[in-house]
Amino acid sequence: MSPAQPVRRRSDAVANRAALLDAAERVLLRDGPAVPLDVVAREAGVGIATLYRNFADREELYAAVVHRSYELVAALAQEAEGSAVPPLDALAGFLRGLLAERHHLALPLLGAPGPLSADGADPLGSRISRSLAAVLKRGVGDGSIRPDATAADLVVTGAMLAHAQLPSDAWDRAARRIAALVLDGLRARPDTAPLPDGLTGAELDRVMTRGPGGAAAY
Repeated sequence: MSPAQPVRRRSDAVANRAALLDAAERVLLRDGPAVPLDVVAREAGVGIATLYRNFADREELYAAVVHRSYELVAALAQEAEGSAVPPLDALAGFLRGLLAERHHLALPLLGAPGPLSADGADPLGSRISRSLAAVLKRGVGDGSIRPDATAADLVVTGAMLAHAQLPSDAWDRAARRIAALVLDGLRARPDTAPLPDGLTGAELDRVMTRGPGGAAAY
């Protein structure tokens, strides 16, 4: 057997897995989690047997897609945390990044299945919240951001902006304006009225991992 053959097989396997994740992402966002898996395989350009060689079942496939979306959001949040620009500008960059990548965000708040780790929450969710909380803390410290804003507020805002409610071009314009309004609302002002109670981080995790009536979201 040629040494190139095992390398080629590994390369094909990596390409097939990536194609399946891309297809599952599109299907989740377009059709929801109940679509038959043969639709995912067909959209990926592979057979159903190839799908099952890579993923044991629907839950494992969709969990991988959801985790990949969390990775993308976590990278944007960490970029905001590490940025040297003013905190509000860092958060503006985070929201711009979400809008730019919204076609790749299959997340529980957008109707995708809930994360499927052993404790019911993707570990990257906590990392995202910590990064955003760090930016908010910096803004509260320098007096630019109101003290009652939370990371959960930003997660919900980002999810809402990433979930198009209008045709794509119209939503891009509308969402950029809404993002600007939200950022302006984060500014600290001496006459700002206190915000009503919102979701805690723990409550948000439960909402994302559980469906109506306490059933799993997937």
